[in-house]
Amino acid sequence: MSVIELNQGFGDGIMTVHDVAGYLRLSEAKVYKMAREGLIPAFRMGKNWRFKRQLIDEWIRRETEGGNRLPA
Repeated sequence: MSVIELNQGFGDGIMTVHDVAGYLRLSEAKVYKMAREGLIPAFRMGKNWRFKRQLIDEWIRRETEGGNRLPA
């Protein structure tokens, strides 16, 4: 799935773990771990993690400025 296809699916700006994993090209397990550890902006809706697209994009910009790297 391309980034363009992913962008079209987030009309409300709320993403699931599956969406974020595809968007960041990480495993779903990695996204869950990062959310639990507070390494990525996320919130819970009941038992499910959700992510605001705008916050994910801002987080990416912050993490990549000045040579910072996303967690491996």
